[in-house]
Amino acid sequence: MNETVTGYVIKTTEVKDNDVILNVYTKEYGNLSLYARGIKKSTSRNRYACQLFDYSEFLCDLSQMKSMHLMKTATLKKEFMGIRGDYDRLALASVVVELVGYLPDDNVYDLLESTLHRLDVNPEPYMVFNLFLVQFLDVLGLSPEVDGCVLCGNTSAIETISVLDGGFLCRNCNRHRHLKPLDSRFLRRFRIINKASFAVLDKLQGLGLDDYRLSAVLMEFVITHSGLNVISWRSVSGNH
Repeated sequence: MNETVTGYVIKTTEVKDNDVILNVYTKEYGNLSLYARGIKKSTSRNRYACQLFDYSEFLCDLSQMKSMHLMKTATLKKEFMGIRGDYDRLALASVVVELVGYLPDDNVYDLLESTLHRLDVNPEPYMVFNLFLVQFLDVLGLSPEVDGCVLCGNTSAIETISVLDGGFLCRNCNRHRHLKPLDSRFLRRFRIINKASFAVLDKLQGLGLDDYRLSAVLMEFVITHSGLNVISWRSVSGNH
């Protein structure tokens, strides 16, 4: 059945000489696998609508009986030049689409859309990425405990973050963990980012949330508790 769908290209896999399998995240169907014939040819009219991060419209032969669908034509709706033209944004966006690709049964279309559009233009890309990670952890049911000590509930004398335990640790509980105490300003920023969302993005500018260190801790939560092997994260962490 021919149908037109619109979505974001989150993965491309080259097959044969000129064919590519596209993973396109759509609002209606979630993560779709589309087989795109001949788009690597220089004469292909579809090639520029089928690149990673492209937001495009696809005419496809969709079948409920198949896990992969034949793409017939593709029309580019938006390309993210801000992401493609900046190494940090490109690396962060690569992590975003890889993580989204692990959730074929969860509709995180709105989260993906909000993240890519803001990563493309926002002057604080790591803050945008951190907001994505916070909401991704929430989808997984793995949000860190930041209202008090994860072990005893104490709301005072918070000293550090225990990824294994799942959140803040107070000074007393950390006597048994022996984790490095963290600066109180960093702990405050970690709590702020975990309480925030894209809805209040403008109010977060300049609060020190555009910080790779926050990203590193949040990614440690993702990797430790989900078990995902996030290959693209190596490009980000290896640059710091």
